[in-house]
Amino acid sequence: MDPKERELRQQLAAKKEAARKLVEEGKIDEARSLITEAETISAKIEAYRSLEGIETPPVDPDPVIEPGDEERKADTSKEYRSAYEKYLKFGRNAELSDEERQAFKEKQAQLRSMTEGDKAGGGILVPEDDSKEIILQKKSKTSIRNLVGVKPVGTLSGSRPKRRGTDLKMKNYDEKTKIDKMDTPQYEDIKYKVHKYGGIFEATNELIADSEVDISAELLDWYTEISLNTENDEVFHGIGGENAAVGIFTTDKYRTLPTPAAGVDIKVLRKLKNMVDAGYRRGAKWVMNTAATEALADMKYADGKSVLVPDPTQADVFSLFSYPVEVFDDIKTETGKTKIAFGNFQVGYYFFDRKSLEAKTTDEGGDAFENDTTLTRIIQRFDGKPANEDAIVILTGVPVEA
Repeated sequence: MDPKERELRQQLAAKKEAARKLVEEGKIDEARSLITEAETISAKIEAYRSLEGIETPPVDPDPVIEPGDEERKADTSKEYRSAYEKYLKFGRNAELSDEERQAFKEKQAQLRSMTEGDKAGGGILVPEDDSKEIILQKKSKTSIRNLVGVKPVGTLSGSRPKRRGTDLKMKNYDEKTKIDKMDTPQYEDIKYKVHKYGGIFEATNELIADSEVDISAELLDWYTEISLNTENDEVFHGIGGENAAVGIFTTDKYRTLPTPAAGVDIKVLRKLKNMVDAGYRRGAKWVMNTAATEALADMKYADGKSVLVPDPTQADVFSLFSYPVEVFDDIKTETGKTKIAFGNFQVGYYFFDRKSLEAKTTDEGGDAFENDTTLTRIIQRFDGKPANEDAIVILTGVPVEA
């Protein structure tokens, strides 16, 4: 057993024992807080166990590194970043050194190798360190990447095999009795096709005249916010088909529970939770928008306590039946009604990430020349698909205030 997993199991046992004592003493609120912590630890243990089942592909033998190779590689990275900064500021008129020009050409060749259609077009890739910064900024906001299962992919299309859970059991046979053949677990492929999302953004040349570092930071902020909005909207509401991701709230793969005419109450929420098998409830979460949390905030247990239990250490962080509540205001409210989801989204939905962000600028194309502006075209590639339809359930028609 991994030492970290052993430590987590010890923590879990301690939390459960402490919570049990609090329940016996009648300190229910304090017990609920410990139960929530225990659920979080349990989810971490489950994640460690899942990691153990993932096979690591063989690693190629370490290449022989000649003296100075590492330094030259580092220099190439710096040279491309320098070329990238100049290209953003000056476009095709940027004056590049021979080393910068060579690094720039290598990255363009890399871009063309992963682009469908016309491979003769230009374009640039955001430098590696900028790409890491973008992911970091996404995770500091409310990103769908922190909720669903993210699967990095290296091709524009492909599939991932999926084995459905089974209730099959072995039979009890007497001695010398012939053992019958059993049905085998069923496998199916989750097919993905990475879709292209993009847009053109206009910046005045007065802005471009600022320092290169400031320009890079400003553009990164644009890319990050717009990329985040795009990913969240597609994962929740993508229309599917050949050209878009399949959204959690638009697919017909997951089971749904219509809100009764009398509205949502504790019984309805408990029924929704129990529609997900206990095995999938480990690591499960509630997903809703702010309007839905408002609708549930006034719902009380018999003792007058709210069903939404706030975390005293963090603002706007709640649990419901001891499961974390994730609030995404990207979830739509239409005609006074919204949807609430519950389940294990890590195994219930896959986000196929191509992990490339392409940027191309011009101060001559389109109407940039006559408007004295610089146009930046951003392209991103990803896909999203339901992975395990038994792991997520949806409550539909939840009435909320507009």
